[in-house]
Amino acid sequence: MKITRYSLVLLLFLGAYCNGQTIISGQIDFNDVKNADVKIHLTKLNVDQIGNLRYLKEIAWSPVAEDGSFSFDRKHVSTKDAIYNLYVERVEDAITDTIAQSNPFLLSKSDSIHFQKGHGNLENYLSSSAADKEWQHLRKFEQQLFQSQLNKKVETSELTNYAKDSLRILMVKLIGVWQLEEKKLLELDIAKNPNYYLALLTELEDSDMPATHYLFLEKRLAYLTQASIEQKFAWSTSLNFILGLLVVGLGTLLILRKKPHNTVDDLSRQERNIQTLILEGKTNKEIANELFISLSTVKTHITNIYSKLKVSNRRELVKRFEN
Repeated sequence: MKITRYSLVLLLFLGAYCNGQTIISGQIDFNDVKNADVKIHLTKLNVDQIGNLRYLKEIAWSPVAEDGSFSFDRKHVSTKDAIYNLYVERVEDAITDTIAQSNPFLLSKSDSIHFQKGHGNLENYLSSSAADKEWQHLRKFEQQLFQSQLNKKVETSELTNYAKDSLRILMVKLIGVWQLEEKKLLELDIAKNPNYYLALLTELEDSDMPATHYLFLEKRLAYLTQASIEQKFAWSTSLNFILGLLVVGLGTLLILRKKPHNTVDDLSRQERNIQTLILEGKTNKEIANELFISLSTVKTHITNIYSKLKVSNRRELVKRFEN
């Protein structure tokens, strides 16, 4: 009997995955489904909105058939990994009440997910998303940690180590970092591992992920980076006089030998085009698509731009031209 049951679930999942249009499918089990107008809604969330129902942003809805089945087309899902949530609404006698809701899940246009009918509507599903599977592992780890923790120090070290060392998918890494932020652990861990978080922020900035997803991390790092710099150079107070003389001397030398360098005129035509697109807020991929060049070529041009204009990153580049 077990083999028959699992075979049926597998066939349903494969059927949904192979369908060129359907990406989300499943069944719900309500006794009065035939006597009410039931709809299931697909919503999308930012990373820092997980668990807060007031931020649910509906992007599509599907009617529920008499047998409890529903489905959503692939067109409703993003190309890259994003966070989604389902909830079911029964409308009867002009009264709306939410009667079931799924846990948030990760999905991209190349994946497929099927919610299984059974006890606890929208609780169990099969997904082809590697990102969602990694997120499920993170959830299980957090549950086990919560059940077995002896004190807050154990939770701090275990959760932060897992988030940094075990997560491989960028979106799930960011979710793990956000959960540290919610638990008031992120600031402490950034102070201990600043290089890790700065590298992660660079990876996020170079990806196609919307900046709104990691804005909380960018703000946290900006604050702590400034504090770190102030502390790092506090020891130089006694050398201010000598450094001042060196700065004046070097400044005088540079003025005497100044040439028209480190300006936009030093950039090639393609580099100027890319610089303009960066200032317009375009991502590396968007620049590559607009200029019909490869992503690696875009990165090479950006490296040359930074070198010629003596800046280290996009933020410094934008700030320079704002001033």
